[in-house]
Amino acid sequence: MNQGIAFTRTLRALDADDFRASKLGLLAAAALLIAWTWWMFSARIPQYESSTKVRIDSGQIFVYFAPGALASIRTNQPATVHLGDSSFPARVQSVASDHAELVLTANPQPPIPASAEASAEIEVSAASPASILLRTVGARAR
Repeated sequence: MNQGIAFTRTLRALDADDFRASKLGLLAAAALLIAWTWWMFSARIPQYESSTKVRIDSGQIFVYFAPGALASIRTNQPATVHLGDSSFPARVQSVASDHAELVLTANPQPPIPASAEASAEIEVSAASPASILLRTVGARAR
């Protein structure tokens, strides 16, 4: 006989509850999932080719890459030259069979020492996080 009273109270409690907190939580989770999905497909992450084989000769910067990397490098692509602790923005001026010639876009105040330890990065493309994920999963499946 007590089971009927407990069941009736449970039904009344469920009828009285409008589940507002649960609905708001579900709405917030759905909005977060939609925003994350939009970011996965629309954000652009730059892809770089980098090299530590850099030769600086009288203000000109020559960066040597592997032949496979040079296939994706074109003129006017943005680049960054790292000299010690400093970084300078640059652009690809020309591409040869074994190297790319860079020109600094902002002239650095101190002259570039020819013996400085240098590295360079050239932005070759931009990809969405979803395409990077699919490329990685496809490479591991092989």
